[in-house]
Formats: sequence, C-alpha cells, structure tokens
Amino acid sequence: MARTITKVKLVNFKRFQEFSLDLQIERNILIGDNESGKSSILQAIDLVLSGSRSKVVTSGLESLMNIEVVENFLTGDRKYGKLPKLQIEAYLSEQHNPDLNGRNNSEGIKCDGLVLRCAPMDEYSADIQAILKESEASFPFEYYSIKFLTFAGESYGGYRRYLRHLLLDSSLINNEYATREYVKSVYRANEI
Repeated sequence: MARTITKVKLVNFKRFQEFSLDLQIERNILIGDNESGKSSILQAIDLVLSGSRSKVVTSGLESLMNIEVVENFLTGDRKYGKLPKLQIEAYLSEQHNPDLNGRNNSEGIKCDGLVLRCAPMDEYSADIQAILKESEASFPFEYYSIKFLTFAGESYGGYRRYLRHLLLDSSLINNEYATREYVKSVYRANEI
C-alpha cells in the first residue's frame, strides 16, 4: 500500500491558530466559502512535504504566521518565552519506517510523519529580547529557524522526499512563461 497522509495539524499557520483535519486514504474534497482556508491547507501540506526551506523563505514567514497571534503578542507583554511558533504536521499512514516513526509530534504518539517548525532561535534570545523592549517593537521574524523533521526526530530536506506530491494551483498560471514552467513541474513530479 502506498504511503498517504491521514491527518494534518496546523498551529499558527495563516488563518488557523489551531486546526486539525483527518483525511481519508482514497480521496478528500475541501469545500468552503472564498477565503475560508482551503488553499492555506493545501499550501501547508505542500510546504511540509517539500522539505524546502526556500519555499518557506519565498512565501515569507510573516505571511505564513497567523496575524492575530502576532498582533496579540505585540500588544501583550512581549516576553521572549511567549513568542508564538508556527507548526505544520503531516501524519502518514503506518508503514513503521524507522526514518519517519517516532513521537516528535504534538500528540506524543508513536507514528509515521513529518513536521515543519518555525520557532525563535535560542542563540539569539538576547538580541530578540532587546528588540522586544523597544517601544515600537517589530516582530522578530528574521530570528526564527525553519526546521523540517520527521516524527523520528531526523532532519529532512527537499532532496529526500518521503511522499511524492504535486500542488496544482491554477491561480499561479498568469502568463505563457508561468504556464510552461507549471507544465514542466507537473512532468518532473511524475518522472519515474
């Protein structure tokens, strides 16, 4: 049986402060009003499966982090220990792959999966605290790490894909060049 995603959990990702979605093995259909978060869920899945730090950087952590959480932090007491973290978890069908299987997930259960975590880097805590003490403090996105980990606690990157996937987003096709690049990506994703 092929590996599939059985659950997606989001923390502080775009419009979702906390969100969990159980998925079926065969087919899943997301239905909702415009701006209800359907594309955000698909983007989250794409990011965690890709293992691509550059995708996160290109998207911009400031556009991925939940805006309400950031605003609440900045208008609150702005303590370093209360800085919000962004997390995307993809729980995978059980294959007991030692590279994927572990408890490095928010539920603490032993299973296969992948996680993307964006959190403040402790080695810059003094710099971050200095920024947060300023009267017009800005949110310290530039001091956040981007880590891709398996539930076994191992790092992974775009060179090692545990699940082949392709995100089809027709809103990104806005000219002839983009269409060609889009078609190329479809073919590359399906190469054997």
